[in-house]
Amino acid sequence: MKRILASICMGLVLAAGTGCSMQAVPGSVSNKMSGGFTSEVTMTTGENEVSGTLTRHGSDAWSVVFSAPPALDGVQLDYLDGEVEASYKGLAFSVPQSAQAVRTMLEEMMGIVDDMAQESELDGHHEDDRFICEGEIDEGEYTLTFAEDGTPQSFSLPCYGLTITFNTFTQSGAAPMETTGTTETGETGTSTETTAAASTAASETAAE
Repeated sequence: MKRILASICMGLVLAAGTGCSMQAVPGSVSNKMSGGFTSEVTMTTGENEVSGTLTRHGSDAWSVVFSAPPALDGVQLDYLDGEVEASYKGLAFSVPQSAQAVRTMLEEMMGIVDDMAQESELDGHHEDDRFICEGEIDEGEYTLTFAEDGTPQSFSLPCYGLTITFNTFTQSGAAPMETTGTTETGETGTSTETTAAASTAASETAAE
């Protein structure tokens, strides 16, 4: 009787182990971030949330136009060859203090994507209808999560408490795609109207 119970227990353990291994299957997906693309993104760090339109023009060439919070609405950051320039409705000024943390965290993600852009396929593992790539930089470990077709869904960098959600994703020359990271209302897009707070913030920064 004891042998029978032991065999049953061993079988359950093996079955559980097999179930776990089936959830994370090594594999690869097409790298849709290797070229230019545009994405409506939401960046979250703790209780803080920043939204905007992120565009990759090429290697070490990016831009982001913020739509929220109000203090950043309409502010644009252009990244080119390691340099960052800020502007507001065409008026150039130094990067506002309220955007410094976001600027740094975006740079980390941009550097990772630029490095990965050299590969036509990304290695990782399939798990629960997602494809996950994990890696490590000097600041710590990161995770990039994709849909099974290679469309990016999110980027996380725990050392900063950062999560970037890709709400929409459009490769250059392709039709826009919604990802599973859309907002509750399903609305995306960059605000074309700037608030008084944003205008004041930009004017004060430009005057410095």
